[in-house]
Amino acid sequence: MENKGDNKSKQGDILNKAVDFCFSNDERKWLILILLLGVFLRFVVARNISALGDEMVHGPHAIGFLHSGLISTILQSPLWFYLTDIVFKVLGVTMFSTRFLSFFFGALSILVVYLIASKIFNKKIALISAFLLSVSYFLIRYTLMEMDLSAIFFILMAVYLFIIDTENNKFPYMAAVCIGLASLIKTLSLFFIPAFLIGLFIFNKKDKIKNNSKKAIYFGLIVLLFFSPILIHNYIWYSEKGMVDTYFAQYFNISNARAAYQDQAGYDSGLLFNKLFNGAGSMSLTIFKLDPLIFIFGILGIILSFMLLKEKKKYFIFLVIFELSGFVLLLLSNWLPTHYTTMIPILAIFGGFFIDNISGTISKKLEKYDKKKILMFLIAIILIFQIYYLIPHLTSRSAVSQMRDYAITSMDKNSIVVTDARIYRGRTVWMFNDFHYLEAPYFGQLLDVNKNMTDSEVPVTLYFIECARDDCGWGTIKDQPELNASMEQITSSFSSATAPEKVILGGGGYDEETGNPYFRIYRAKLNISPQLINIIDSTHDWFYYPLNYKPQSKIFDNYNVIGPVNTLLYKFAWIVIILSIVLAILTPVILIIKVVKAKDEKN
Repeated sequence: MENKGDNKSKQGDILNKAVDFCFSNDERKWLILILLLGVFLRFVVARNISALGDEMVHGPHAIGFLHSGLISTILQSPLWFYLTDIVFKVLGVTMFSTRFLSFFFGALSILVVYLIASKIFNKKIALISAFLLSVSYFLIRYTLMEMDLSAIFFILMAVYLFIIDTENNKFPYMAAVCIGLASLIKTLSLFFIPAFLIGLFIFNKKDKIKNNSKKAIYFGLIVLLFFSPILIHNYIWYSEKGMVDTYFAQYFNISNARAAYQDQAGYDSGLLFNKLFNGAGSMSLTIFKLDPLIFIFGILGIILSFMLLKEKKKYFIFLVIFELSGFVLLLLSNWLPTHYTTMIPILAIFGGFFIDNISGTISKKLEKYDKKKILMFLIAIILIFQIYYLIPHLTSRSAVSQMRDYAITSMDKNSIVVTDARIYRGRTVWMFNDFHYLEAPYFGQLLDVNKNMTDSEVPVTLYFIECARDDCGWGTIKDQPELNASMEQITSSFSSATAPEKVILGGGGYDEETGNPYFRIYRAKLNISPQLINIIDSTHDWFYYPLNYKPQSKIFDNYNVIGPVNTLLYKFAWIVIILSIVLAILTPVILIIKVVKAKDEKN
């Protein structure tokens, strides 16, 4: 019989072999596993998680953007909308496809963090950093219909390419291009430019100040080139109608814009200097709450690297300036949590450095456990902690996502869909963008118009979508008892005639109560004049834009391009946008090439 000592010895051998396997020479197999973990978590959350309010503004606005004729929008940079509409052409309009860019570029950011950390530290630390980003609750939670995670990918690519080129005494053209692409996805990406301009002087100390100044100017001009469609859009719009987008309205006193955007929070707030310190505390706490482990490890890693890095101090200075410039300028502009996802990748890089070093320190004090075992134990704890945070978003699916899928697979596209007014209008527009939908308060008027029509009536299928929980995304229905009462009356007219065809349960976290009824779908038949379909579709406006950008005359920031100068500028903007779309699609290819080549690079 084997004694307990032999069993322990065998268990120890197995563990040692497992540890050695984990840290074998070709680290890319573990990078692939880390990437697959990040892809899986992001896919499930993108498909499941309940929709935030801003998502149901951006998502519908991406539908049909390719034929909108716009070179920018009133709220956001245009590239995200163009790329998302391309995804729609391939995958259709679903919750996952609308969040695809956040999923795709968010996952690829794991690889970029690996490359950056590998360059600054070593490949083992790079794997830890990539793992931290892979399981980041903050980033995974915000795999949404937002621009930030897509912009982060290009910003991180800019960081990596900037370091590589400046160290090889090359001008960082591609880094400037990537920042330009990021700014055309999210205007706030411009806040990271100061770090690159200062970085030119940090990495090129031997160059004359005059030479570095020229490089800084060239770098800025390349970024400006890619950002130019937004400037041109505002210039032409202002010159013809005295209007600008919300970003310009925030910082400039333009009367027409103030009148148009008065219902939007912060449209005229300017720079928030008087709230800077309060904002620093508030948003630091937000980052901590949304990713406590990465926040703590990252801050400790920054402190430790300041103490330990010597010949690599330039990397430390560059990354800290990068982090601080983005953080401070964001505080001066906007406090929405999604914008601060930009802080997580650098915290993950320094967090990887700290975890590697603390593992070594602990192993010296606990001699019977080597560093690799302690490191694996810490990684296991981090994984369990992060998954626990994510469970509400991994184990149930939002009713909005389910409703869209049910509409695609089970509802007649030629039908009329009447929606409860207690459903947030953006959700209605997105869920039923390819249907003849109408909000319930207008249904009675529609029936009255139908009575006066003289042409022959035809039978159509009618769906009524009830908000079963009385408030489906507005958050204000409790303050509108009359609206609630009128919707209950309309609902009762359907529920008394027929049972629900389908009950969709809530899930995905946020405001949805998992397992409780969220939507009820009723089905009926109705005889109407075919002319009513056009009347119904004419109501399809949402937040300054007509659905699918038809007709273009109803586009809020539509204008006639008048004069040779404006015409030339407008055509130039289109050339930049087309080039940006192509480069945005090609950049991931550059990343993969860099990862493949990374195996042959020395630590």
